[in-house]
Amino acid sequence: MKSTTNATDNAAIKTAANAWWVRLDSDTVSAQERDEFAHWLAADPQHSQAFDAVCALWDELDAIKHRIAKPEIIAPKTPWLRSLWAVPTLVMCCLALWLFSPISILLRADFHTGYGEMRDINLSDGSVAHLNSNSALSVRIDGNQRQLTLLQGEAWFEVSPDRARPFQVHAEHGIVTALGTAFNIRLRNSQAEVSVTQHSVAVDVEQAEGQALHAVVGEGHQLVYDQQTGLGNIKAIDNQTVTAWQRGRLVFQDQPLGEVIAELNRYHRGYLLISDDSIAQRRVNGVFRTDQPLAVLGALESSLQLHSTRINDYLILLHR
Repeated sequence: MKSTTNATDNAAIKTAANAWWVRLDSDTVSAQERDEFAHWLAADPQHSQAFDAVCALWDELDAIKHRIAKPEIIAPKTPWLRSLWAVPTLVMCCLALWLFSPISILLRADFHTGYGEMRDINLSDGSVAHLNSNSALSVRIDGNQRQLTLLQGEAWFEVSPDRARPFQVHAEHGIVTALGTAFNIRLRNSQAEVSVTQHSVAVDVEQAEGQALHAVVGEGHQLVYDQQTGLGNIKAIDNQTVTAWQRGRLVFQDQPLGEVIAELNRYHRGYLLISDDSIAQRRVNGVFRTDQPLAVLGALESSLQLHSTRINDYLILLHR
């Protein structure tokens, strides 16, 4: 009898394969987890095929590096054309300064990271803040308080206990208070995504109309909030997937290409664009490296049968 698998089943298998790859790639995988993986792999031939595809993707990323050459732009030699050439070039430079140099954030930040940079910050209270790429954090810790503000990007916090001074992180019109040890906050599109990897946190949000909302998020769970819609539903997560960026990995599980490109922009010193919304809705599954955003873009072009137009490595348009 021939078995059939629908699109939902395929997506679930790909998601599981990505999750297993991330767990096995970490240094904390246990013998029991390895046994569980072996059983999952043997349960269905499609499981093995999906996992092989994830592993093969890493070889593909290395193989396509030669395709990601930096194109040379040659200015016109005719004097009057050269003058016209200089105008859009100047405009582009000004636009780049406005887009990629958030001076106001940097002035408020005590710590920040650049594109592709990650940083571990040992705080004075014994806690540690791990900053992801293109992130900014302000810190106010003294004898009476521990108040931090995530101004941009993403950070994972390992909190030193101190009941007299609650450890609080302000992010997107909300306050996340540690009730335990470790949690991750990611800012995206005016939303804050709170993921708890150890113990629990309290989340307090004040909506635009002034209504105060409160929730407690436990270990292995995630909550997304913003000022307009308030608190989202609490959902279960895989801790290894949430913290994969600390090991230099990007994990995408049935995510729209638009979200994937937005994430790549955090690791690329430049701007990646998509030509139309229909392309942005295409689904992506995979595990990629954070230090090779252009190689990831090349892999996406190949797998989704897309093309790119590159003014240079700082401005790339993805299209059909």
